[in-house]
Amino acid sequence: MEDPVSSALTLGLESLLLFVLIYLSNFFSSSETALTLMSKVKIKEFLEEKEENSEKASYIHLFNKYLTTILISNNLVNLFASSISTLIFLNLLRNMSEEFVAIVSTLFITTILLIFGEITPKVLARSDPERVFRRSIGVIRFLTRVLDPMGRLLVKIADGIISLRDGKKVSEDLFITEEDIVSIVQVGGEMGVIEEEEERIIKRAFEMKQIAVKEIMTPRVDIVAIEENQTVKDLIELVEDEGYSRIPVYKETIDNIVGICYAKDVLSILAAKDCEEVKAMKVKDIMREALYVPETMNIDELLKILKAKKIHIAIVVDEYGGTAGIVTLEDIIEELFGNIMDEYDYDEISGIRKIDERTFVVDGTTPINDIEMELRVQFPETEYETIAGYLLEHFKRIPNVGEEAVIGNLYFKILAVGKNRIEKVMIKILEGEEIDGGPGKVGENGSGSQEKGVR
Repeated sequence: MEDPVSSALTLGLESLLLFVLIYLSNFFSSSETALTLMSKVKIKEFLEEKEENSEKASYIHLFNKYLTTILISNNLVNLFASSISTLIFLNLLRNMSEEFVAIVSTLFITTILLIFGEITPKVLARSDPERVFRRSIGVIRFLTRVLDPMGRLLVKIADGIISLRDGKKVSEDLFITEEDIVSIVQVGGEMGVIEEEEERIIKRAFEMKQIAVKEIMTPRVDIVAIEENQTVKDLIELVEDEGYSRIPVYKETIDNIVGICYAKDVLSILAAKDCEEVKAMKVKDIMREALYVPETMNIDELLKILKAKKIHIAIVVDEYGGTAGIVTLEDIIEELFGNIMDEYDYDEISGIRKIDERTFVVDGTTPINDIEMELRVQFPETEYETIAGYLLEHFKRIPNVGEEAVIGNLYFKILAVGKNRIEKVMIKILEGEEIDGGPGKVGENGSGSQEKGVR
């Protein structure tokens, strides 16, 4: 028969060990929550201060190592706690069947670990993750050194499993993603920490790699260009009339742009040579080589090219090699910061002229995105970039001056039509409905779209 004193002592030691294991489970659970919820920028700053070899180890590598250590430690602690709990109940319920003891032990330790090892520590850690992180990081760093071999092995196994599924490794996850930054900016905007314009610029910067050149270019029909055999005098007059400092040069047709003329080049030549002699020169004699880019190129890639080549303008070509338009460095900057007015833009405010609070006159070439921001409305999805394209899709033809259409809560009236294009449109915001009419409902007398004839 077992000695009662020895049995009581064993039970006491097992209970003490179980208490310690539950405390450790609490510690590791709170550390896990703190590590995952704490600002990653603050984690980076802390690791930069504390890690002796920070220059050799990336922050994401350290972050993943710490998280792996916490998960391994917590699982080991919970496993030992479950085993100790079973031993305790075997001593307490030695007259019961092993199956009954196993059930009681499992229910007990599951409840205890759920309350004191999961829910409570994680809720508390959420309230102040930085404080919990700073208190626990010393222990975690020590355990990381001890458990590093096991952690490396488990990470390699996890990498292998994940790479079989989607070809990506755990270690390839970004420490701070674009989504993290955008979310922080959005929350900052909602809290008033970040100004609305600052929020828009930051978000726009991340969207640049998704915006194609064709979305911001000046279309072919709006290009101001000069034929290569015209004189420099003609070029000077064109620059004075249009206010542009860079003029594309074409040979025979606008689809064959062969170079770019710079106004500053003309000034340099005029300073060095006889004025009349310069004016009689052919444009092709002073033009520079043009840069050609596809209309599908993203504007962030174009920006890198323009910076590398130290030029401000590129010719946009379509899939057939014809001229689709031109794009300038200013177009890219305006996409990020909004319209930038110079001395030649005094009569232009993004192609939108406000008549009253609900009525606007808009150029046909105005991008739909600009109209949405200025009028604070939302258009249905469309493949067209400009309001003229949107209305052409709606009418299925070139509308006449005076024709009207109601799409959702927007009233449109055609004010000016050029050759094969809509030049000016009046837009009036109607009260009541949201925009629910979309492209492809032209001529249908549904709730979303109505057409009216010329008045």
